[in-house]
Amino acid sequence: MSLKISSLLTEYEDHPIGLDEKAPRFSWTLQSEENNTIQRSCQIQVTKDEKVVWDTGIKKTQVSTGIAYAGDPLKPCQEYKVSVTVTDNHGNTASACTAFETGFLTGTMEGWEEAKWIGAPKYTVCARNRGVFILETQFRIAEGSKRAGVVFGANDFRLNKKSLNELGLAGENYIRYEINLSQKIPTLDIYRVGYAPEDREDIPFASSSLVNFEGEEKVSVIRDENKHDFHSLRIEVDGNNAYTYVDDILVDAEYKTTPWGMPLLTGRTLNPRGNNDVLTYPRLNEIGFFAGEKDQAYFKYLRVKNMRQPGNTFIQETPKGSLNGGKSLFADQLPVENGCFLVSGRQLTKDPSNTSVPMLRTEVNVEKNIKNARLYITARGIYECRINGQEITEQVLNPGLTQYDKRMSYQTFDITGLLKKGRNGLGVTLSSGWWSDAQTFVVRNYNYFGDKEALLAKLVVTYEDGTREVRVTDTHNWKYYSQGPYTYAGFFAGECFDGRKADIYENYSLPDYDCSSWEDPVEVKPESIEESRTFPGGFGREWPALDYEAPKLLGEYCAPVFFTDRRAACERKKLEEGVYLYDLGQEMAGVPRIILREEAGTEVIIRYAEVLYPDLPEYAKNVGRMMLENYRDATSTDFYICSGKGAEVYQPKFTFHGYRYIEISNVKNPPEPEEVVSLQYSSIKDFKGTFESSNDLLNRFAQNVRWSQKCNFINIPTDCPQRNERMGWAGDTHVFCHTALHNADLKLFYERNLQAMADLQTKEGQFPAIAPVGGGFGGLTYECASTFIAWELYQHYGDVRTLEKFYPGMKKYAAYIKGKGLEKGGDFASLGMLGDWLAPEETDLSLIGNAFYYRILYLMGKMAGILGLTKEQEEYEALAQYVKKFWNETFLDPDTGKTCGMDGKICDTQCSYVLGLEYGIITDVQCAGEHLARKVKEKDYTVGTGFFGTGLLNPALTHVGKTSEAYKLLLQTKCPSWLYPVTQGATSIWEHWDSYTKEKGFGGQNSMNSFNHYSLGSVLSWMYHVILGIQRDENTPGFTHFILKPEMCQLEFASGTVAVPQGVIRAGWKKIADQVEYTCSVPVNTTAELFLPDGRKETLGSGTYTFKWKYNEK
Repeated sequence: MSLKISSLLTEYEDHPIGLDEKAPRFSWTLQSEENNTIQRSCQIQVTKDEKVVWDTGIKKTQVSTGIAYAGDPLKPCQEYKVSVTVTDNHGNTASACTAFETGFLTGTMEGWEEAKWIGAPKYTVCARNRGVFILETQFRIAEGSKRAGVVFGANDFRLNKKSLNELGLAGENYIRYEINLSQKIPTLDIYRVGYAPEDREDIPFASSSLVNFEGEEKVSVIRDENKHDFHSLRIEVDGNNAYTYVDDILVDAEYKTTPWGMPLLTGRTLNPRGNNDVLTYPRLNEIGFFAGEKDQAYFKYLRVKNMRQPGNTFIQETPKGSLNGGKSLFADQLPVENGCFLVSGRQLTKDPSNTSVPMLRTEVNVEKNIKNARLYITARGIYECRINGQEITEQVLNPGLTQYDKRMSYQTFDITGLLKKGRNGLGVTLSSGWWSDAQTFVVRNYNYFGDKEALLAKLVVTYEDGTREVRVTDTHNWKYYSQGPYTYAGFFAGECFDGRKADIYENYSLPDYDCSSWEDPVEVKPESIEESRTFPGGFGREWPALDYEAPKLLGEYCAPVFFTDRRAACERKKLEEGVYLYDLGQEMAGVPRIILREEAGTEVIIRYAEVLYPDLPEYAKNVGRMMLENYRDATSTDFYICSGKGAEVYQPKFTFHGYRYIEISNVKNPPEPEEVVSLQYSSIKDFKGTFESSNDLLNRFAQNVRWSQKCNFINIPTDCPQRNERMGWAGDTHVFCHTALHNADLKLFYERNLQAMADLQTKEGQFPAIAPVGGGFGGLTYECASTFIAWELYQHYGDVRTLEKFYPGMKKYAAYIKGKGLEKGGDFASLGMLGDWLAPEETDLSLIGNAFYYRILYLMGKMAGILGLTKEQEEYEALAQYVKKFWNETFLDPDTGKTCGMDGKICDTQCSYVLGLEYGIITDVQCAGEHLARKVKEKDYTVGTGFFGTGLLNPALTHVGKTSEAYKLLLQTKCPSWLYPVTQGATSIWEHWDSYTKEKGFGGQNSMNSFNHYSLGSVLSWMYHVILGIQRDENTPGFTHFILKPEMCQLEFASGTVAVPQGVIRAGWKKIADQVEYTCSVPVNTTAELFLPDGRKETLGSGTYTFKWKYNEK
């Protein structure tokens, strides 16, 4: 057939099931053997049980995307069949069919048939990965004794061996908090041993009198009359710092001065590396008691609690036993007297780790012939589900991250083929994921959404006779196991797997598995968490209150994560005995698949890094080793205990890492390079954007953008995939959105992100700087993301429903930002602390803020007009003109035309002109264009912009007729430039222009330094638009009509593709002798306006075309 429907999608997905959209959108793409093919009409018919529920009739339209269902109300958990027939302008007809299945359609627990959120009655405790906790005890120092206390952070694996820390430490290590009665005023003596070269076991690291820390009048907490009474000791450790309380009075902390000169109360810094954005020390590790030589002390208990609400206890050791039952860790080590542990002249520590990640199991008995079976499932945390020994999906990290207190996604799986007659086993393993454990760049935010994972599921078997079998999560038909092989799993810290117990995991979902020793699960209800602030007043946002209301439960697109690429190590290097370094040759994000051959009980340590320490004097003792400082609180270390059963394959399931290098230590039989394979995680399965040219460095740069986008599109658009962040920073997201959309079909991905922003919008209208999660900082330049992204989506896909859905929130934000005093310099917190983030040249904040404000108003006017809101359109346009006039009068020097700051001083930066030009606010475009070209030339064609100016820099030059200058910028190899990192071996986009230089190494920015950060790669869209010539026609959203306008300069050839709703646009050119040959492919159901450098202009229909002309070197 000449005409063919090549794909037919419902709500932009192929055969979705469990869909909770009441008016799903239908889209299709066309193929044709004939050129100039346009759809002339279409007919959509939706049926249920052979009954028509919607028939559009024959509609004369070219529209083939985003056509919303408008038939009878959809019913829950039903299959609907869809048929589409289209006719083209040549008289050809094509038809295609698909189906979709609805979910519960309620958004509530209705439909779940009394299913409960179930989970473990115990907490998973892995002490070596716990950096946030409260350690408590009640103690009494015996008469005649002077010193006693508690110990934590002992035997940290990173400090036991030189190869596992950058300071070259090895040996005994611990933190001891000791009450010392030797002085007239008793003291708190803090001993830090083995954490820094200068640490001493005989001299306290810090000492403070036991008096109230706060308040001018100091009063002793422990005095002569009560010094041998019982006292309480509480140490609150939030990663690198600790607050100490004796008898509930703060006795030890620190005041630090913020960068803004404000005093800030913080915990005492225990970490020799610093108190923020550093490798986190100490961790909980081994804990215990201390009494000085010839001293005795009594301890009623040793308790460890969560710091974040609800502050539950997860470790408790008393003479009567441990928290989860059984003997205390110290039962055989310490005598008990008067109901207390008696410690005499010794220090004793034990590892309190216990309880694996939760494993849950149930059985379903199938008695009849099955028509179909569905599993509806979600989790607080992430889950992996097996039925009869088989995984139910290739997706990983389900259910993904949403703003959990507002909405949670559930997934629906067709499990018909996995069930059989008779007994069937179903097993689910839970892990923290985005719900609990370490979260965000603020270490204190441990257990951000809650402190315990939970499962919600409903299995429905429908028999051929119409009857059903239903099994829901509850506390009596399910069983829980606490001693599985996954002893820990977290996104930041990594995973711990005991291969000796692997058979438990492999078999627990089989129907004949013996779970008679398993326990009952419990119903898990999250508790409300209050709003909190971790930034100084006047800077940044509060972390929002959570869980105050039941979230919506929705069957929707969940940005599923898949394995999308694999790469074996290309090199293995022995660092020392038992320690081997593997180079993948490519920065990736995901997990490894490693084959190990070691003796039973061998604990293999697997670590990850982006870069190695270079051969420079300051890194002398670490040259060639992994640089981990930029991972900060993300230890990114996996542990595998070998079973000794020959070749064992380890592939982490409940974590992911960002890395190029893998270090495997404690092995006698190191894997061969081909046995160490990295599996790339991404929500982008089909990456359609490509670029190839005669410049190898430019090609590698395009590949780097591709890799960074894949690595940072893991369920949400993140800033980076490796350090303790991995968050949806709105500024990063919106500056890259335009480029990202040209690389893959990301409509639902970004709409999902817009929904997260909407979920976090305050009552006053302020949008978040980070979504999901909330909090952060950035101000106007970040909070505007919803407006910018919604407009990008509309331009790219032409779906007005995107604007309809999110316009009310954007309107509310526009009202919020109005009156923030931008024309008077602006509210500091609203403008945004970050400015043009990481730009080599600083640009005035008020200039940036007002430019963004104008752009917001301009886009709001555009969107209001599209939605038919004429009055609002006029209001936005008028206000935009006012801001534009103010900007030109305030931020342009009247004599020179140069940009200046709010104070009238010249602010002559690339960013200042770029924003003025590309946001359409600057009046004298020609003058601004000349100044921009001058600035570029003055900097020797190096880049002077940061996150917000970089993506606009080359487009601005092109729009003012300076494309040759833009080419010079693009092909520059000096620092800062796009190609400098490539010359230094970069395989992804760096956060800084100078994340590494051969002269300065990491330039002292070891910790705030990501080597996988896509924002500065946004120039790739200019390469598509100008080098290949593929451009949107803003007057025709959705690419039904687009522009081809290539501009050739310093390259010999270039070719590539971009993703559009109708398929893929291809374009490329090559110089042959004195001619240029340009080839382009226009997708079916689109047209293009072609502008060639020789002055020709043609309108093209679908098909492939080649044009030639004589090349004129400019």
